[in-house]
Amino acid sequence: MLEELSVTNYALIDDVTVSFSSGLNILTGETGAGKSLLVGALGLIFGKKGSPSFVRNGCDEATVSALVDLSSNLEAKQWLTDAGIIYEDDQVLIKRNIRDSGRGSQYIQGYGVIRSQLEEFSALLFDMHGQHEHQSLFSKVNHRKLLDKYSHLTEDVVSLFNQFQNLNKLKEKLLNLETLEDTLEDRTIGLKKIIEEILEVKLVEGEEESLDRELKLLRNMDSISILLNESIAELSGNKGIISKLKNISLGVDKLGSFDDEFLPLYKRVTDSFFEIEDISETLEEYKRNIDYSPEVLQIKENRLTDIFNIQKKYGPNLSDVNDYLKKSEDELDQIASSGKKIDELKELIDTEQKEILIKAKALSDNRKSNALIMQKEVENLLKELSLPNVNFVVEIVSRKDNNGNSSCGPWGMDDIEFLMSMNPGEPLKPVKQIASGGEISRIMLALKSVLADVDSVGCLIFDEIDSGIGGEVALSIGNHLKKLSKNKQVLSITHLASIASCGENHLKVIKSNDGLKTKTDVIKLDEEERVGEIARMLSGDCSEASMNHARELLGTC
Repeated sequence: MLEELSVTNYALIDDVTVSFSSGLNILTGETGAGKSLLVGALGLIFGKKGSPSFVRNGCDEATVSALVDLSSNLEAKQWLTDAGIIYEDDQVLIKRNIRDSGRGSQYIQGYGVIRSQLEEFSALLFDMHGQHEHQSLFSKVNHRKLLDKYSHLTEDVVSLFNQFQNLNKLKEKLLNLETLEDTLEDRTIGLKKIIEEILEVKLVEGEEESLDRELKLLRNMDSISILLNESIAELSGNKGIISKLKNISLGVDKLGSFDDEFLPLYKRVTDSFFEIEDISETLEEYKRNIDYSPEVLQIKENRLTDIFNIQKKYGPNLSDVNDYLKKSEDELDQIASSGKKIDELKELIDTEQKEILIKAKALSDNRKSNALIMQKEVENLLKELSLPNVNFVVEIVSRKDNNGNSSCGPWGMDDIEFLMSMNPGEPLKPVKQIASGGEISRIMLALKSVLADVDSVGCLIFDEIDSGIGGEVALSIGNHLKKLSKNKQVLSITHLASIASCGENHLKVIKSNDGLKTKTDVIKLDEEERVGEIARMLSGDCSEASMNHARELLGTC
């Protein structure tokens, strides 16, 4: 329920706070007073697109906020919980700012949200119907939606839609596989060639670095051999270092027999002797193990060239080549199993189609049974709204494809349309072909009423749905709005006294000008002020006759 609406610097509205009550709230005012401004401000709360033109002249920002009671709206509470928005005492504050720069912001309980979130949340709180929405009654798509909502089938329809979308994806995948089959043979040959080419090289981790080192040695083997021979000769020859160290060792050993201080030197010379001797033996072993020939060099160079070429083609490095190999092998496996996958997809599609048809059939049965109840309720309401001879039918026929055959679509197997005849003996026709503006208003009000019983939305707003009607019809609409307001909060913006007289909370929109600026205000009318306003709406003045007529009208509603 909408408890309070505050509007600041919005168009002609300077600063207005309006309190609403449960039951039927009536908003009236002279033409041009600004009733449409309040509707526009409410539209911002509902998530409608804002505009810099909404900002009052000379101001930087327009602000609209609404305090809403969530006591009986479990869906709205769950939405807040899912969004992580904390609320207290079953109340939530919605706020919208529109700046003159064109930018804006929106908040739910102080939490910043995007406009689509605000629109989604507000749809759980408010249901607004205005004159421009009459056209929605002409759309067959909306007829299906209204019946599904009435029948509590919306979730089932969404489930069917999602499954239908999944079926289309499976069919697309199957088509791609079947199309691919035409080029599989050439692709298979190409993949096998790639795999064979990579595997033939037998790449080994670190081999490239090892080959670089080996080739560096092989290409410099002449220099290495000369240096080895020279080094070995210096170490091991008759006059080499080893021989000299041996002689030095013997001399120092004898010195040690004369003085103990030479004993450590003897050890150091001996250690040097053995170290140099080991170096000499290592060089000798290296020389013996050299496996050099032009053939070996060529083999190593050819191997490095093979590695370079394969990495250049599928690399640039070993890991990239291995990735390319794996992808090629995986694709080859997929091709090899494509026939099996096609069969599996066909079986899955067949299963999915059968499940969809079962769901669509159940959905259709539910629609047909609920359609009978819905059309009876609507007919009864239309009779209360001074359309006593109306015949309202929810027509459900099998959906047809382009070839005229029965088919199932994303919303089921039904083609749904509201048909009516206004007088006995007249054939049923689509609503748009037979109803006048005043009749359309009553049909829409009847539909809103039957949906109100199955909808958790707590506030229904009607913006001048009384266009094109008057007299007893207006009075019947007023009585119906009052009846509807026993279970829902109803806000009605009206220009008809017959409807205004049925309200429990009467608000008047007034426009004033102090010579400097024009502004719009909203005031709550007391009982005597209501009489005056009803009198004005009846005859345009507050004569005694008009006032008496107004009191009489207020007494009958």
